[in-house]
Amino acid sequence: MEVIDEHGADVVLHTLSRLAAETHAEVVVSTAHAAKGREWPTVRIADDFPEPVDPENTDLDGEPIPGKIEPSEARLAYVAVTRARNRLDLGGLAWINRHPDGNPGPERNGRAAG
Repeated sequence: MEVIDEHGADVVLHTLSRLAAETHAEVVVSTAHAAKGREWPTVRIADDFPEPVDPENTDLDGEPIPGKIEPSEARLAYVAVTRARNRLDLGGLAWINRHPDGNPGPERNGRAAG
């Protein structure tokens, strides 16, 4: 609704009328929910997955420490990242590589991964 409020219904309708059919489109913009079951050669994740932080606990620099990743968000992120056939740009999920639950490395809980 913000787009309509900001630009007006006529501008939005005119823009939509100029869109190419998906079969001829160079870029497809989709929600993760709507993308479920589909694939594309390249996928870029938008900034819709904010990094969870725990504002009540901070590190030595006073920065919030990583927060718990909610299972529902993890499932949605899984759907989003598994839509790519050849190339995935993590974009808005790049924080996962810094999160302790997202990039455990070769060992986790003192045991070798595998």
